[in-house]
Amino acid sequence: MDQNHQIYQLLGDHWLTAVVSKNDLLELLTKTTLVTYRKRETIVKRGEFSHHLVFLLNGYVKLEIEEGRRDFIIDIDSGMKFLGLPLTLTIDKHLFSIVTLTDAKVVFIPVSDILELMKKNSKLTSEIIKCGNESFVTPMLEKLTSSAQNNIRGRLAKLLLHLSTKVHKSNNFALLISRLEISHMIGFSRENVIRVLAEFNAEGILQISGKSIEILAPERLEEITRYS
Repeated sequence: MDQNHQIYQLLGDHWLTAVVSKNDLLELLTKTTLVTYRKRETIVKRGEFSHHLVFLLNGYVKLEIEEGRRDFIIDIDSGMKFLGLPLTLTIDKHLFSIVTLTDAKVVFIPVSDILELMKKNSKLTSEIIKCGNESFVTPMLEKLTSSAQNNIRGRLAKLLLHLSTKVHKSNNFALLISRLEISHMIGFSRENVIRVLAEFNAEGILQISGKSIEILAPERLEEITRYS
């Protein structure tokens, strides 16, 4: 079995296989490039021209913006997902960097070929818009709202819920980023992040062991997001 058929099989029930015919998708895959990355390698750099869509086949990555000595982490994503989908199709340069948090495989899909396929496939166009809104635009708006409304307990609770439900899909997971990187995600100091994590641990909301976290009371985190 060649590489393109292997990628097609790995896609499984991903929405791409539902809206694009097998022949069209296999033809598209002949124009793609599959790259394997090691942990903490840069996939794309902010400011580079964005000629390709980035599809994370497996592994975990962080999306970040570097500003001087401080990096602002936009999000953490796991496999089987387009990264920054709406921006790549409409803006000619990457507005953020993508860095691996684990070993990862990435498929680069030429933007020009996706746009050509969208012209003759309205279902693909609709699904790309939907996917872009659900995976990027809406979460960004939620983060902006949280920044305006939540204190550190609320923001950290939202991040932990996001990691468990959207990224790892489990209440028991290993933190792939440092306490400092968490502080860059929620806009508070590393010391405050450590303090509040310790508070959640003492309150029986979660259990921390090194980089491992088990969320014991997700309903308590949900409550904190509403009132803190």
